[in-house]
Amino acid sequence: MGCCSSVDVYVSNTKGEDSENISGCFCSGFTGGKLTRKITPKTAPPKEKKKIVVPSPYMFMHVDDHVRKMKQPGMPVVPEESEMSEVVNECEPKYAFPPDVAKNVKSLVAYLTAPCKSDIEKVRAFYYWICHNIGFDRSYQYPKRDSPNDPNTVIRHGIAASSEGYANLFSALCRSVSIPVKKLKGYVKDARFDPEEPFTQLDEPEHSWNAVYVGHDWRFVDCAWGAGFEDEDGIYHRRYEEFWFMTDPENFINDHFPYLRNDPMSSEMWQLLKRPVTLNEYNRTVKVEAVTKDWGVEFSHREPIIVFRKELHIIVKTTIVPIMQITATLDTSDKVNMDAYVATFRDSEDHYKILVRPPSPGVYILKLAGKREGDTAPRVPGLVKYILKCTDINNLVKNFPFSYTAAQTYQVCILEPTYRDLEPNAPVKFRIASPFLGDVFVEDLVLEKVDDYTWEGEILTPKKSGQFLVIYGLSPEMSEHRRKQPLYKFNIL
Repeated sequence: MGCCSSVDVYVSNTKGEDSENISGCFCSGFTGGKLTRKITPKTAPPKEKKKIVVPSPYMFMHVDDHVRKMKQPGMPVVPEESEMSEVVNECEPKYAFPPDVAKNVKSLVAYLTAPCKSDIEKVRAFYYWICHNIGFDRSYQYPKRDSPNDPNTVIRHGIAASSEGYANLFSALCRSVSIPVKKLKGYVKDARFDPEEPFTQLDEPEHSWNAVYVGHDWRFVDCAWGAGFEDEDGIYHRRYEEFWFMTDPENFINDHFPYLRNDPMSSEMWQLLKRPVTLNEYNRTVKVEAVTKDWGVEFSHREPIIVFRKELHIIVKTTIVPIMQITATLDTSDKVNMDAYVATFRDSEDHYKILVRPPSPGVYILKLAGKREGDTAPRVPGLVKYILKCTDINNLVKNFPFSYTAAQTYQVCILEPTYRDLEPNAPVKFRIASPFLGDVFVEDLVLEKVDDYTWEGEILTPKKSGQFLVIYGLSPEMSEHRRKQPLYKFNIL
């Protein structure tokens, strides 16, 4: 009997040592083939960063095009990734495929891997297809005969009722082409995570993801988060996220903590870090959004809960992608808006300062969002969220002037006055600093330039209450057109 097929079976080496592979033959009925018993690759941190292995998603363009190249009749046209907007409760497949492809794991693998020349391209095809074709519905009711987390069930229905459904499907696809893969479970900081109720080892791990071995390294993949997310109200938004494909361990550990019950050593190993973090360290690190990690945004405060007196300063630094604007919103714990008591200043091209002066002691929620340079989309991606606990206030605290986007664009810092409400018909000294403005105006009155970066002057406020006073700036490039940009706005009491 000749061998007509080949099967690789990976087994764990409990001692973590290299061992020889064992080959043999198998037979089943009238068929047979070669059987190879291989040792699962040793668990270790990847030797190279994702940006070296995957310098750009465009390296997979031919694979991605193959995944989505055919559209079933009646399916909507899907915009490109850069044009995609948030879609709520959408469970229909994003991209179509030829008939009979999505019947089971075997037929799907045969189609997806057709153009692939390497394991990383196969893994990419699996991730891209799952994220665009498997929806999420926590309350979805499968027929009684179907197991909810079975890969073939998930394929047929096009819906996963939990992250385990995504992880099981990805594992099954990888194993079908003899790519080593591991399903992991643990604690994640999703929208439901409350830093004031930290995880303990008594909690049941509720999220599943994968580690896959490609290019001689283990890499993380989270298809559930790559397909979409649930917001704070429990509403599911279907939106593809590139970030969760082959994510670097130091970024992954911010919101994914593997916890394998009764096996603490393996739990640490599957962080894929040279220095694993403890669960306590994980709980005490603020969750940052995927775009924050992708853009290289860093914060002076790394803890999720900040306790302070009177005034809080948070420094934001950008290290990879230039950011043209950071917005800050402040709310009380019962969702009363307090944006008048938070201000954002751009100290330099890559440094921002967030200043918070609450009107009373209490608990506040601070959210920071940002836009990269050249981004014209209306959506401003979230960066981070803090819980603030103010224990004491300055009795003379006043709300900040309203700031326009141009104030950050030209790195404008308002030195005087630093409060929004001005008395009517009163002399007020204005002092503004910026390295990029040519002239500064309070309405139509020009302030005097006292040094290279500072303008000042005393202005009599309007006599009538209920009016506004606006500071404008004029950059040297706009001088010939005299197009003034609004910087700050004040209220006349």
